[in-house]
Amino acid sequence: MISARVVLLLSVVLLPVGCGGEKHLPSSNPPEYDPTKVYTAPTSSVAKPLEQASSPVQLPPLEPGPNEMGEWKKVPVTPESLQLFNGIKSPCDALTKIVQGLGSAQLFTGKEGESFKQLLGPQAESVARSLDQQLFDNFKAQLGPTVADCPSPATGRKSSLSEPLHAPRRILTTGPSNSSFQLAQATPSGGEREGYTVTKGSVNIPIPPDAVGRKSREWRVEEGNSPGTAGDRKAFSLINGGYAKKCPSPDSGEEGAYAVEGDYEFTLVVDQTTNYSNGVRTEYNARSIHATLKGRVGDDAMLQYVDLDAILVIGRGGTNTPTRFAHQRQHVQFMPDRRMGGMPSRFSNWSVSEWDSALANTATGDAMSMLTLAVALFSGPIYLDAELQWTTPNTCVEILFNPATKTKKLGPNESVAVKTELRTKKEQALVSAKFKEAKERPTEGNGRVSPREDQSQPNKPVTFTYQAPTTRVKHSGFTVGAVSRAGVAAAKDREWEVVMDAAYVLEFQSRIISREPTEPVESVAAAKITLTSVEGKEDWYRGSGMLGYQTGPPPNRDPCSNLVMGHGTTRLDVAGISIKLSEGTDSASHQTGSADIELHYLIHPTNETIRPWAMVQHRCVPREPEPYPFFYPMYAVARGADEVNRLTGWTYVGQNGVVAKKVLRGNCGDHCEDQTVFTLREADDQNSPPK
Repeated sequence: MISARVVLLLSVVLLPVGCGGEKHLPSSNPPEYDPTKVYTAPTSSVAKPLEQASSPVQLPPLEPGPNEMGEWKKVPVTPESLQLFNGIKSPCDALTKIVQGLGSAQLFTGKEGESFKQLLGPQAESVARSLDQQLFDNFKAQLGPTVADCPSPATGRKSSLSEPLHAPRRILTTGPSNSSFQLAQATPSGGEREGYTVTKGSVNIPIPPDAVGRKSREWRVEEGNSPGTAGDRKAFSLINGGYAKKCPSPDSGEEGAYAVEGDYEFTLVVDQTTNYSNGVRTEYNARSIHATLKGRVGDDAMLQYVDLDAILVIGRGGTNTPTRFAHQRQHVQFMPDRRMGGMPSRFSNWSVSEWDSALANTATGDAMSMLTLAVALFSGPIYLDAELQWTTPNTCVEILFNPATKTKKLGPNESVAVKTELRTKKEQALVSAKFKEAKERPTEGNGRVSPREDQSQPNKPVTFTYQAPTTRVKHSGFTVGAVSRAGVAAAKDREWEVVMDAAYVLEFQSRIISREPTEPVESVAAAKITLTSVEGKEDWYRGSGMLGYQTGPPPNRDPCSNLVMGHGTTRLDVAGISIKLSEGTDSASHQTGSADIELHYLIHPTNETIRPWAMVQHRCVPREPEPYPFFYPMYAVARGADEVNRLTGWTYVGQNGVVAKKVLRGNCGDHCEDQTVFTLREADDQNSPPK
């Protein structure tokens, strides 16, 4: 028979397996396990949805149970156990070492390994090569592009592990190259094999929405269904994966420190029953590690190191052997190597506490250390992915200005002190930050900002002094970036800008022609409104001015028609206009952009008159004039309720001082023809009000 140690060695490769299983305990069990519990294996080979997909295998307890005799004690550590990656020169070297460390280097170690090698006979070396190859393929799939071109460590013929190993009715197989090892019998591509019913399932385990990573649970059960396999049962269950938060958070262990919290879990349970002619043999093997991770972030917003605190358990049992557990607690500090895709390096501060039990021994301790190394191996890339998140500008932190951007008016050469701080988006906590690369905008030298860089502390902001230029320049102000332990803020999204009076001018032109044959009339109107910014409201402007109008008959008016006339001025009020522009240039240096404009306005009534005609001695004679506002009501009818006081959907222009236009057309319910154009322009000095 293949020993329990070999079963675990070939099953635990720290990658998701396409297998799982149902709880089938050995004949002797500790009190915390209930052998009366029966978990029925699924009958379908299709993966179940989440609510039906929990593994049918009971997981091993991470902490000692109340009836497990023993005590916690510190144990000496072997530094060599964490030196697996010493001397590596490339990610491929690291991959080869981890493959050999989990594969062929341990396959035939010790007395059990020698017995297993003798059992395999001439196939031993072939099996070792195949084991390394399978590990290599799976690690490449897990670690991604960093190791995509690495050569295989296994040379020579890649013999299949699905060949008989001369152990009674036991076959060792590998899954496809993108899945983990399976201790099972040869399984055809459809998941079934002769003499066995195969049931499997898998489900993704949710991770926090504000984290990166992946976690899954998979299982597989094989049950004999023929006379030759009746009573055989093999069950596997695996939980594998973890996450790291996208943003650092305050570390309660040290004032002012920020860390990125993470979590990783690996649990594998192998439960087998083999029905021999002379009796039934059971084997139960389990190992599990649950690690809490904390990545410390430096003042430059980069990851400094990761603290790993793990609880580990290994359980073994079988025929005539009580199920026993070995427990450890381990702490280690490591740094994901950016040059090698996050593989762990610079191990330090390693400590181990062990529950002194009957199963505790050197081999078990080495196996647990390998589990810790593997968690470091696979959590390293997750932390580098998280680092990309919190160093993406304005993801985790934001810059605060006081006074806020676009709320302060400055005359030529006037100055303002702008207090500047950095705070986290989630906790809204002020954080120490280095502000740097302060520059005038829209071009350097447009006014002056000082200092160029400075350091802030919570409740002690940096003060930047900005002096406006001599002549008004659109978008005058400054930009600044910030770096901190909580993340990065970029200047492009956190600009500080002064408010300039008369930044824009709104032009209005309208023409309305009546279609009534008994009342022919044409009216034109125009206005130019200087807009000023609204104090305390970013991107909002308002203004008021006079709208001139002239209304009269067209040429060759029929004298037997009503005469509508009038001219003068009325008020056009811009109660508020929101102007948000996105401007740039294309590859040909042409101006590009878009305009998000919302105008709220009111046109006051006009004062035209009408002179109805009367027949006097067979002649059409105009009567005395009567008040008859024409332009105002006709404009309102042409606009309708949606546009008479509010306009959106402007067209960006961005040429010759024209910012955007809004063109309106109407027909007054088939009683007129109307065209009105609103034009938003940049103000020039002549349009600016006196200072």
